[in-house]
Amino acid sequence: MSEDGSVSQTQHEEEEAPRPDVAPDPGPWPAIKKWAIRIVPLTLVVLAAAYLGPKFIYSLSHESTDDAYVAGTIVPISAQVAGRVTHVWVIDHEHVRRGQPLVEIDSTDYRNALQGRTAALSSARAQRDATAASIEEQRKVLASARANLEAARSEAALADSDRHRYAGLLEAGSISPSEFDHKRSAAQVAGAKAQAAVAAVQQARATLTRLRAELKVQEDRIDQARTDRDQARTQLGRTTVVAPADGVLAQKDVDPGQVIQAGQPLMQLVREDSMYVDANFKETQLHDIRIGDEAEVDIDAYPEVTFQGHVGSFQPGAGAVFSLLPPENATGNFVKVVRRVPVRIWIDSPPDSLHPLWPGLSAEPHVETGSAPVGSPTAAAALRERRGG
Repeated sequence: MSEDGSVSQTQHEEEEAPRPDVAPDPGPWPAIKKWAIRIVPLTLVVLAAAYLGPKFIYSLSHESTDDAYVAGTIVPISAQVAGRVTHVWVIDHEHVRRGQPLVEIDSTDYRNALQGRTAALSSARAQRDATAASIEEQRKVLASARANLEAARSEAALADSDRHRYAGLLEAGSISPSEFDHKRSAAQVAGAKAQAAVAAVQQARATLTRLRAELKVQEDRIDQARTDRDQARTQLGRTTVVAPADGVLAQKDVDPGQVIQAGQPLMQLVREDSMYVDANFKETQLHDIRIGDEAEVDIDAYPEVTFQGHVGSFQPGAGAVFSLLPPENATGNFVKVVRRVPVRIWIDSPPDSLHPLWPGLSAEPHVETGSAPVGSPTAAAALRERRGG
């Protein structure tokens, strides 16, 4: 029994012991790993192509730069007359319309000055009217003097004729010497009257000439008085500072009671209708950009909105040339650096109150090259045109 039991136990241990010449079954993992090694890189390549392919195709017809900023027209508002501020009708960041009152300056002195200039103009006009009336009167005096001259000349001619006739009668002995002397005296008196009449005409003519000269001087005085009156009226109107255009106010630096001087800055006005983007493209990107090319502009502040625009102009020179310290490549060691040229992109999208554009916002324009009308100049052509070549 024990011997049989030992034999059975030994056989059972031999059956359970692994056979060294038979490999264990690895299962399905090697095949999965083999296909994963092939499929995963291929999948990554497909995904990369799907993601980068459109970007590459897009880059073939577009030029982009992130070195771009929104710019616009900022109008400094200054006082044109001096005085004490009585009212300030606006606050910082307020939307205003063209012609809207902003600041009121005390107008008492300017109103008094206008009244004085108006009175001076009225006085000058009264003097002009009086001189004109004198001229009309003097014309009548001259006409009367000329009529008297004609009568005096006729009398002198008649008296001189009688004198010659009586001289013949005297020689013939037909009259006495006293009668001849009477006619000769009458002729002399008539001649003197004629000379006096000539002097009267000359005097009347001289007076008329003087009055006409005075009238011309008074007309000039009236023009000067009118100019002074208009200037005083203009100065009075300038006591009310108004908005020069539609826009938004910023940097207000004026308060009621403050005494200001002419030319003193009061605030800034940012116009909303003149926004554009200054994009600093690399000089190697300008070859295909033309004036009129369409552009899409992304604003960092509004990532969900894309603004439409077009290329408006090119600065006639790289930005470094207009800097405070332009590069001087003729001295020292030279290191070539790709320059950037500012390109102005005008915004065509209508103003959006929910996404306003303000100067200084970061932008990223994408210019579609070749979208401009045929014949539009490139940057290089625009520079040559400015140089006249």
